[in-house]
Amino acid sequence: MRLFYHLSADEKEFAKKKSLFCLIIYDITSNKRRLKLAKLLEGFGVRVQRSCFEVDLEVSSYQLLLGALQDFYDAKQEDNIIIYVGSREETVRLNSDEGSVEREDCLFF
Repeated sequence: MRLFYHLSADEKEFAKKKSLFCLIIYDITSNKRRLKLAKLLEGFGVRVQRSCFEVDLEVSSYQLLLGALQDFYDAKQEDNIIIYVGSREETVRLNSDEGSVEREDCLFF
């Protein structure tokens, strides 16, 4: 979650454009490798489903994550890792999680 203290509207908009919102979805058959990937992704974002993480990163951190995922990926193991890159402003949530942290730029139903 990004917090902007004492910034004008223009400054907030500029700061938002420097980060990437990503949804990372994976299907790893090996339990050991799946746990290793989950631990890696926990360092970058928040788990939202068993095999799905949301991350909000600066471009440099995104490049680090991408490199780590490319190093982890093993075609012989039939790994599937998908990264969707978008903006948080386009996010709509439909869930019943009462413990969620509400963000001003997400919709919760």
